[in-house]
Amino acid sequence: MLLGVAGMVGTGKTTLSRALAARFGLQLGLESVDRDNPWLEHFYGEPEGMRTYALHLQLHFLASRFATMRRMRSLGGGWILDRTWYEDAEVFARGLYEQRYMTEAEWELYARLYGELLHAPAARPPRLLIYLHAPLTTILDRIAERGRPKERETRTDYWVALHTRYADWIAGFHRCPVLMVDVRDYDVIGDPSTIEEVAFRVRESLEGEIPQLELSV
Repeated sequence: MLLGVAGMVGTGKTTLSRALAARFGLQLGLESVDRDNPWLEHFYGEPEGMRTYALHLQLHFLASRFATMRRMRSLGGGWILDRTWYEDAEVFARGLYEQRYMTEAEWELYARLYGELLHAPAARPPRLLIYLHAPLTTILDRIAERGRPKERETRTDYWVALHTRYADWIAGFHRCPVLMVDVRDYDVIGDPSTIEEVAFRVRESLEGEIPQLELSV
């Protein structure tokens, strides 16, 4: 069984993924943002880096994500995944295209490859997508408080556009059941006991597929 945790930067995907993995005894698939990625430095560090290397960067993320999924499927067991392959393509790569960092031809190539990969056994939809959301002001406060240095230095208009793209994406998402979780309703860092309400809602959504005898946090 695979659970996916989705949501924009600042919603606390990794924190919740760790807490639910411990609560349910699931294996944890964490997102690797910059490990072994040769394109990030060029993308962010060169004057025309975003326009020149957008396709390279997104293809690297796509290949790495599907390699991770293939390993997870081969190992078997229950997993919880911090960010999904859907977001890589349908939020971030599409966003670069809409901002004209990818050309029409580059986006068509990327979308064609992504569409083919969705037919692979590793890309079977999660049993449940846990979608973390909050008003933009809440997310900006969390980025300022807990974000990585590059995230805290990012211009606000980028987060505004990303927040809108995520809202549009989840409104049309239909590949698996979705559990909407407002991040203002719990605080796993400040009060670990608040994971219990989220865990209850996840278990309820899965209709008994997670054992009743679970691990304590």
